[in-house]
Amino acid sequence: MSVDWDKVIEWDKKYYLRIKQSAEEWTPIPVEKVEGSYIITPDGSKILDFLSGLISVNAGQRQPKVIEAIKTALDKYGYVWEMMQTPYKSLAAKLIVEDILGKDGWAGKVRFASSGSEANEEALIIAKLYTGRPFIISREFSYHGWTLGAGSCSTFRWWRNTIANARGEYKEVQGFPAQGFFVARAPFCYRCPYGYDSPRECQSGGYVACLKDMEYMIQNLGPQNVAAVITEIISGGGLVISPPEWVKGLRDLTRKHGIILIDDEVMTGFGRTGSWFCYQHYGVTPDIMTMAKGIVSSQLPAAGVVVSKEIAKFLEDYRWWHSPTFSSHPVVMAAVCENIKLMMEEDLPARAAKMGEYLGRRLNELEPKHECVGQVSGLGLFWGIELVKNKKKREPFFTEDRFTKGTGDVSKWAVNIVQTKALEKGVLVGGFTPNCLRIGPALTVTQEEINRAVDAIDYALTALDAECRS
Repeated sequence: MSVDWDKVIEWDKKYYLRIKQSAEEWTPIPVEKVEGSYIITPDGSKILDFLSGLISVNAGQRQPKVIEAIKTALDKYGYVWEMMQTPYKSLAAKLIVEDILGKDGWAGKVRFASSGSEANEEALIIAKLYTGRPFIISREFSYHGWTLGAGSCSTFRWWRNTIANARGEYKEVQGFPAQGFFVARAPFCYRCPYGYDSPRECQSGGYVACLKDMEYMIQNLGPQNVAAVITEIISGGGLVISPPEWVKGLRDLTRKHGIILIDDEVMTGFGRTGSWFCYQHYGVTPDIMTMAKGIVSSQLPAAGVVVSKEIAKFLEDYRWWHSPTFSSHPVVMAAVCENIKLMMEEDLPARAAKMGEYLGRRLNELEPKHECVGQVSGLGLFWGIELVKNKKKREPFFTEDRFTKGTGDVSKWAVNIVQTKALEKGVLVGGFTPNCLRIGPALTVTQEEINRAVDAIDYALTALDAECRS
């Protein structure tokens, strides 16, 4: 089919409510097609997508087996709501609960949804129903979605139902976040809010400072009032990687007070960190786990909520009047099944671990070369580079850092400068926050593609070095 791209861009500009850019800033990005790890523009240029969409195309774009599964499902199904059974829904549930999570012993049942926001919203509802308690605790630098509950747990202000512009105007939805949601400190050891220079110094007193603060919060709220703590073990927006002591301590703390631990694996799930799920690196298990993105490599909208055996038994004593229209859509479930089977057959989590070691080595080579690189951290194929104006003082380029409201000239953000320069080399990287470069290629990435991307990042960081001060 021939496409008139001038007409497409005209319609987009006239009729579509865009995100991230105001009308005066809008820059169209026409995409002819996608393939593997690449975005292909109408002129035939191939951009290496080192963000895999929104850290979401885990198995790579347009996998032939997944495409074929979708076509086969379309030959038999249009729409069937989740009260009815299809082979795809049942198989998808079995693959997740038994084949992937069975050895961990905690998972009871799964329910499907259409997005990570929906999955987290549902997890919060389940936690409140199960405990009969009203309050939810999340942590700093989290992103759990944009709906009322999930958005109230999201602590990046600028990605949480706000509008802002270059003139400094900023507006939040009134009454948002909702009541009953509280934010605890994040274990961001690189810029410790308590002034410690290292995790070892923090833990010398026998406790993790930010975890102790969370315990104080629980005590102040009353443990009998706290339904759940929701957390990403790796903060998907700002790449804060939780120390093992914090994760294990959090699990002990929630168990002590009968609080549900909700593990948000929307970004980190399905092989991203080198295991099927991030919690598996830490020797703990959650009570509820949410997932999306990698569950279907974002080929169609899909998400899910896995609950423990105890919670599943509780829910099955009741009629649950709660049904999103598109939950367990048969065509989507066909794609989920084939995506998971493909990941199992090719052992993509193990591949992510192996390629992640190589990517980590290459990225860490950049730290001594560049004045603007403060820290390189990551796990599997999920990495971040902390961009700093002063390496010794760990001073960020943009002082609001992860608390930004997204106003002013965002093209001056360190992360956007790096993105612009890397695109000159045909590589797409970027970030959620002003000073943290986020890297997350498809789990099918090759060593050659890693080398190409790191060379582009190296080139881009050289341009940013000129903005540093010693």
